Amino acid sequence: MIFQKKSKQSTSGKRSQKGFTLVELLVVLGIMGALAAVVVPTVSSFIGDGDTTANATEVGTVQAAMDLYMADTNNQAVTVNATESNDWAASNPVLYPTYLRAQTTKCSYTWATTGIITQGTCT
Repeated sequence: MIFQKKSKQSTSGKRSQKGFTLVELLVVLGIMGALAAVVVPTVSSFIGDGDTTANATEVGTVQAAMDLYMADTNNQAVTVNATESNDWAASNPVLYPTYLRAQTTKCSYTWATTGIITQGTCT
């Protein structure tokens, strides 16, 4: 007894084919394009919001470090710094490592003799 492999045939007598048609692929690509058009602008706005929030948080942290320094040393005034700086180990007063965890910050700062911090340029 010899068995022959039968080819798959649909009811109309044609061979069934595996894969997707060009129309099906174009529909899927169109749906993906529409989703990308909606998602990409939304996600990119989150990135900008994150940088703004991080900069605002950083200035609060630096101001808190300056306030803590002034309270610890019982100073009513500090040396003014009119030049923007982000290196806290070289600053006067020196806030790193006692009051800040990182030696440098993302943004540069200036401060008045009263200890009020002003944020400058950010990278």
